[in-house]
Amino acid sequence: MRPIAETDRELYRHLYCNERVMRHISQPFSQTQADRAFETSLKAMTMALQHPNIPPSYMLWIIANKTSGVTMGVIGLNWNKATPNSAEIGIMMLPKAQGKLLADEAVTALIEHSKKSLNIKEIKASFSTKNLATKRIVKKLGFKQRTSNSPLQEVKDITSENQLEYFLNFVEKS
Repeated sequence: MRPIAETDRELYRHLYCNERVMRHISQPFSQTQADRAFETSLKAMTMALQHPNIPPSYMLWIIANKTSGVTMGVIGLNWNKATPNSAEIGIMMLPKAQGKLLADEAVTALIEHSKKSLNIKEIKASFSTKNLATKRIVKKLGFKQRTSNSPLQEVKDITSENQLEYFLNFVEKS
């Protein structure tokens, strides 16, 4: 994984404008929408890297093949200002990279990086009930489903019945 860079605009378009990739996230973006989102992501990541003492709002890394360097997808963390020690993880893989356990490897690497370098106590994963691949990954990596009576449970909107929320807490309970 490496931080997103200006040279990744085309990958971003391929992901966010692709109906198959976006099927469990939202409607595919237009190229203009993808470009605007790319600029926002690039700016947020640049800010996070240039100012490591300021809590980030968002960070995004490119997932690339270790041998060839070919880009396969993106993985990111999004912080809520109300809970600065908790971030939500998100991952998107190109169709050619799906089903090859690359997402598992990337999520594992980001979890380790988060524990060591980002002062995160919890990672949350929210995803569509139809996204069985993400559910398999989070369960395999030890995430637990958020219960409805959890104190961190956010107010849900109308789409919540179609969403699952899992979390991985790094704080050891004594």
